[in-house]
Amino acid sequence: MAVSLRAALLAALGVVAVALSPSTAMAWGWLGLVAVVCVLDAVAAVSPRDLEVSRAVSAAVRADETAESALVLRNPGRRGVRADVRDAWPPSVHPSPARHRVRLPGGGSERVVTRLRPERRGTRTADYVSLRVWGPLGLGARQVSVAATVRVAVLPEFRSRRLLASRLARLREEGATATILRGPGTEFDSLRDYVRGDDPRDIDWRASARARDLVVRTWRPERDRHVVMVLDTGRSGALLLGAGAGAGATDAPAAPVPRGRGGAGPSASPDLVDLGVAPRMDAGIEAALLLAALADRAGDNVHLLAVDRSVRARVSGVRGAPLLHHVAEALTDVSPTLQPIDWPLAVAEVRRTVHHPGLVVLLTEVPPVGADPDFLQAVADLSDRHTVIVASAADPEVVRLAQGRRDADAVYQAAAASSTLREQAAGDEDAARAGAIVLDVEAGLLPARLSDTYLQLKKQGRL
Repeated sequence: MAVSLRAALLAALGVVAVALSPSTAMAWGWLGLVAVVCVLDAVAAVSPRDLEVSRAVSAAVRADETAESALVLRNPGRRGVRADVRDAWPPSVHPSPARHRVRLPGGGSERVVTRLRPERRGTRTADYVSLRVWGPLGLGARQVSVAATVRVAVLPEFRSRRLLASRLARLREEGATATILRGPGTEFDSLRDYVRGDDPRDIDWRASARARDLVVRTWRPERDRHVVMVLDTGRSGALLLGAGAGAGATDAPAAPVPRGRGGAGPSASPDLVDLGVAPRMDAGIEAALLLAALADRAGDNVHLLAVDRSVRARVSGVRGAPLLHHVAEALTDVSPTLQPIDWPLAVAEVRRTVHHPGLVVLLTEVPPVGADPDFLQAVADLSDRHTVIVASAADPEVVRLAQGRRDADAVYQAAAASSTLREQAAGDEDAARAGAIVLDVEAGLLPARLSDTYLQLKKQGRL
């Protein structure tokens, strides 16, 4: 049972009665009369259990989008109903409005909508639907909570999708331009006249014999290559990054194949994606989504493996528009564990997924020197057959602390941060010696730098 503000106002009117007849009996008598009236009003209300409730929610939604939860209430009885309805959800989806007030005539129905604004990925389950049906006087109400279970899948946000248009423009520009440089990942495109400086080995003598001038072959990057992304969902992906994000952001100067850390100094790069305070694995998810979209548009086959001590998610054999949805859906409920990744398992799964040379992207942390020999062995084993990129999201807070000189505490913190950066740089060098292309950059820059590296490798015919 619940009481309304009207009941409180009715009780307050007892002040007049007590003023006319000041006594304790009058005060308690008036309060007792108000309580009896409220109880009778609640008893006279229609039972909320007689109402029929159905609940529906829109399809899967990204974390930065809005979903709708719709409640349909039906009153099968003859009496009209005035009720308050609460469509309860976990706080992380920010349901709005919190309550609905409805009037249902006898035999009528009404649909109410609650807007959901989820803030993080994962499957969210709705809580109970609370119904509060008021009596004829609006003083007392009968209340019940009914279960109407429904779930909504909140997909990863994909904040880096704003970078996709510029990378696709580069892909179209570079893919439409034939090159004279032949590599293992290029295929014959066309013939053109010889110009001074062309490699004589590219002269097509048969075509030249039919023409008056020398003719050379041109090449373009091959399609239908294999891109395998291995997302580390172990404990390295659980590290929280971004405390103080935006201060001391770093960027690296452009290079044909980036190696090592992203340099120092503040960055105003338009490629920086604001990931907020999030686990390292979230930066890997953003990078994987952007690379998947780009590689699919380039005509390559995209595969995704999420691995720790077991394979947590797998996407393979999907091309075109459904690819991003499959990747996002597979990663919706994947959270980092506190167990380290099983690198021999990851290598075995890559070999089981692709049987031809391709590009393998390891979205993980580059361990310090000597900390994880299995990682270096995995890089060496994969590099024997594939082009390997190790993409590591660095904490921007460490770089910011390394630049601190404000006071004594800041200097000590800067020394510790600088030591950490040196250890990471040494780990990057070890991974590079094992045969990998190392991208160790700020978490917000990882999606852009990884896609740029893919485009460079594609242009050079190294895939």
